[in-house]
Amino acid sequence: MTTIDFEFAFKTLWGLATAAGWFWVNGISGRLKEADRRADELREQLHRVEINYRTKAEAVADLKTVSDGLARLETKLDKLNDKLDRKADK
Repeated sequence: MTTIDFEFAFKTLWGLATAAGWFWVNGISGRLKEADRRADELREQLHRVEINYRTKAEAVADLKTVSDGLARLETKLDKLNDKLDRKADK
């Protein structure tokens, strides 16, 4: 093999190896960009969950409001029942 043939073969193989290396790096870069995009989407979803999440204090306050409303309703029903009993006794 002559020097020119060896040099040509080396440059050709080096060019092919470089192209393959860049192709591989480009593939990794694309996957990293996709992973970053998915991570951003998950971060947004988590933020929406945090915003919509009801705290324990809010749940207790809501439960108290509902309980108070039911107690008032029970009192009104008792008064209505008493009125009906008095009306029936007449």
